[in-house]
Amino acid sequence: MEKTLRWLNLLLILLTFLCYLSPFVDPASFWFFSLLGMGYPWLLLFNMIFVLWWIWLRKWYFLFSVGCILVGWNHFQSFIGLNSALPKQKEELTIMTMNSMVYRKLKGATKKRFNQTLVDYNPDIILLQEGYARTSPIDKKKYPYIYQPKTKLLGIYSKYPFSNKGNMDIGNQANGCIYVDLTVNQQKIRVYNVHLQSNQVAQDASKLRKEGDLQEKETWMGIRAMLGKVKRSAVVRSEQAKMILAHLKKSKYPVIAAGDFNDTPLSYTYQLFSRTLNDGFKERAMGIGTTYNGSIPVLRIDYIWTNKQFKINSHQVIKENFSDHYPVISSIQLK
Repeated sequence: MEKTLRWLNLLLILLTFLCYLSPFVDPASFWFFSLLGMGYPWLLLFNMIFVLWWIWLRKWYFLFSVGCILVGWNHFQSFIGLNSALPKQKEELTIMTMNSMVYRKLKGATKKRFNQTLVDYNPDIILLQEGYARTSPIDKKKYPYIYQPKTKLLGIYSKYPFSNKGNMDIGNQANGCIYVDLTVNQQKIRVYNVHLQSNQVAQDASKLRKEGDLQEKETWMGIRAMLGKVKRSAVVRSEQAKMILAHLKKSKYPVIAAGDFNDTPLSYTYQLFSRTLNDGFKERAMGIGTTYNGSIPVLRIDYIWTNKQFKINSHQVIKENFSDHYPVISSIQLK
């Protein structure tokens, strides 16, 4: 039994090391790593279980998984935050992003709780994905400056007026990227609202979990169809990321890019953005970074990025059931 567990532990470590490579492999070349990267939280969990198991048995084998976790420490920090918030500053800007799921859950008591959350956190800028402007729950009096193209389910709500705005044509109605320029504390900044291509497998995964039987052909056909969607979406996201970053790098002003990126920290898309921008979660978050509240657990796919001209004071995932995504909020200021 002990020998079998050692081999299983080594196999787990091998899979984890392969997972560590996923951010550096373009899915257009080899898409399998995109799928492997999504499994990092589970690989981390099983490595921790092996550490505790070997310690309980008083075996030195626990060092295998400890070493594996330490090798991927940078990835660990992108999923589990270890940084406390800084004291609130006078000239900081608070920005919130949330995929609203077309406001399906924002009714009755939930809508009141959402509005109270906005009062409590008082964001200066709100970025919504998957939401129509005409049915938005955002108070237009408190956020009088709104940009939402008619062809997009992307909206930017601000307390500050816009001096410029634009719509990047990189996706369909639900996905895409819009941006605005505004002046905060006498400094112009640019804010991007991003919604990259979705895997569109949440409903499929939920159905397979409830009705799937590995002994039936239909179940395997469903799994194959899901993998095909993951492959195609990963390739699309990597191309969308490259287009957004090329546009972003031409900005004359400090940049914030936030929204639903539909990719985990161990993805090629994340790696592309991390070369240019700072991840607010890694800088100032504490605790597990799960942002997806849907049928696929422990996914962190919603981000607030800033370039190096900003200092991140706080970052938080608000664990409220307003949508199939949790709101993410960050307080930042120019250096």
